[in-house]
Amino acid sequence: MNDQAPIAVCVVEDEPAIREVLEKVMETEVDILFSGAFSTGEAALKFMPALNPRVVIMDISLPGISGIECVKELRQTMPGTLFLMFTMHDDDGRVFEALKSGAHGYLLKNTPIDELLRAVRELVNGGSPMSASVARKVIAQFHRMDEAPKTMEVLTIRENEVLKLLSEGLLYKEIASRMGISANTVGQYVYGIYRKLHVNNRMEAVNKYLGR
Repeated sequence: MNDQAPIAVCVVEDEPAIREVLEKVMETEVDILFSGAFSTGEAALKFMPALNPRVVIMDISLPGISGIECVKELRQTMPGTLFLMFTMHDDDGRVFEALKSGAHGYLLKNTPIDELLRAVRELVNGGSPMSASVARKVIAQFHRMDEAPKTMEVLTIRENEVLKLLSEGLLYKEIASRMGISANTVGQYVYGIYRKLHVNNRMEAVNKYLGR
């Protein structure tokens, strides 16, 4: 017989049908306790800390505050809680923003329900469950991060400085003011950056700089 307390789980999901399915499934599990569900991040921020769940299953696309921002804020008041993103989005931007916000796992909504339940248990046991496509993105990102410094070594110190400011979204004239040079000189540096990195525009150059 398992004497351990069941895993308290809360859900933040704006789709009523998904909330209902998750509630019904978890209520049949001996080792999982469905503690509550919220349709908005604002409601979760207001009421969830009092429930203090062990695991939160969090959607990203919520009305109002996003699931990513919600995780970021909840972690401040619930440091012992584990957050599992459960979403239809697997684009690089949302994946990495969610992980940076403090999410411990990331599953897509096409994940079978038994795998979702397994992921909840895996989280509590120290794992970081991810859908296969998401895990591949994370691994690829680490590979790119390893390659990025080597790519930047071909640039001069000033070119690296210009590229850093480009990555922050600054315009040529703003970069010129920041560096104390003319906008034409900035343009010359940018031309050199494009040529050395074998790119054709700002976005491609910045993506290489950020290791994407």
